[in-house]
Amino acid sequence: MKGLLQVLAVMIGFLVASGEIARRWGDAHFIPLALDDLCISAALFWAAWRARDHGPGPLVAAWGLFSGLMLMLLSVNANYLIHDMPKAGRVFYTVILAAMLGLGLWATWRSLLLTEERTRR
Repeated sequence: MKGLLQVLAVMIGFLVASGEIARRWGDAHFIPLALDDLCISAALFWAAWRARDHGPGPLVAAWGLFSGLMLMLLSVNANYLIHDMPKAGRVFYTVILAAMLGLGLWATWRSLLLTEERTRR
């Protein structure tokens, strides 16, 4: 299971980073606007790498950070949907962010279970 969580961390980290770079490329405010997503991607990459030697602890931290970011982004985007404010792709973004939050919470939970198993040994 740890291997699956590591592969997912790399895949999701790549998707989040590449999506944010594609979305913000050419914007004068690229760094401040994309910094949160790029930091989460870096945390996921770091956790996938460090989990080999240090167990699932780094995965818990990275997936927890990812889930927190997704929750924050979901609440911001859902506000447009709930209050019927105009925004391009508001339904699409809300659905995708909800799915990513679900994935992040599942991965955090599985990482925590791996941590518990490791402490029992």
